[in-house]
Amino acid sequence: MRKTAAIIANPASGRGKGIETARSAAEMLHAQGLEVDLLQTVAAGHARKYANRICNDFDVIVSVGGDGTLNEIVNGIVDAESDTPIAIIPSGTANVVGLELGLPETLEEQVRVARSGPVRSLDLGLAGERRFTMCAGIGFDAKIVDMVSQQRSGDGITMLSYTIPTVQTMLGYKFPKMRVSVDGQLVDEDATFIVIGNMRRYGGPFRLFQKATPDDGKLDLCCLHGDGMGDLLRYSWNAFWNRVPELHDVSYHTGKNVMIEADEEVLVQIDGDSGGKLPMEFKILPGAVNFCVDHLDPHGESSRLKQA
Repeated sequence: MRKTAAIIANPASGRGKGIETARSAAEMLHAQGLEVDLLQTVAAGHARKYANRICNDFDVIVSVGGDGTLNEIVNGIVDAESDTPIAIIPSGTANVVGLELGLPETLEEQVRVARSGPVRSLDLGLAGERRFTMCAGIGFDAKIVDMVSQQRSGDGITMLSYTIPTVQTMLGYKFPKMRVSVDGQLVDEDATFIVIGNMRRYGGPFRLFQKATPDDGKLDLCCLHGDGMGDLLRYSWNAFWNRVPELHDVSYHTGKNVMIEADEEVLVQIDGDSGGKLPMEFKILPGAVNFCVDHLDPHGESSRLKQA
């Protein structure tokens, strides 16, 4: 049973309700006997700084926000070389990690997981010098993320925030040709859109990687080869029905080290935030971070579990 908790909350998440959610969680944890500190972020990077500074002083760090806030907390804790577990109270746009870990839907149950749930050690991806929990996208989606970040306001990001940038990008995007090497072997020379995953899901409910698990010690790579709006619409339709792996112009690879290069500027997004541009090397960091979970991997597959 944990005795102390620090809640790091993005107040803009949940359409401005993130701080209310965090306060409610703090009250619940306190009522159950935990000493609780609540910290609010006010700018990008704050969650990482907070987590890095306080992670060794608490039994659990609770993330209240979206996947971007969670990514910052993960990076801060790993920077500190700490094994303090992270509990997730999702209040963002997609909340992919929470879905992937099969977390309960109610705040009361999420607080229970933070207080006493078992701890699962997960892999992280490393994109350049930045770690990611879910995925990195190279090309089309990174361009959209870049546009959204430039238009970002203090009101937070919703699915609607992506609508106009997505349409604008689809209308004018020029698809690059990228070279892909996996574990030192060239596997693709004309990929136009690439997603590197650590989990099954991408962009919310879409299961782009059918067999990926976040503790298998490898990255999953999806290379798409379309070059126009029609291809993007086809990919989107098939993603909705989880059929992308069946498409003839999509290839999959797995490995521990991925190198991607291009002869033109190609942007990278990391867990939904802007992450630089090619060339870039991607690596797997096995068992690099701990998460509080409700139960074993919902697939029933093996997981590295520790006692809470």
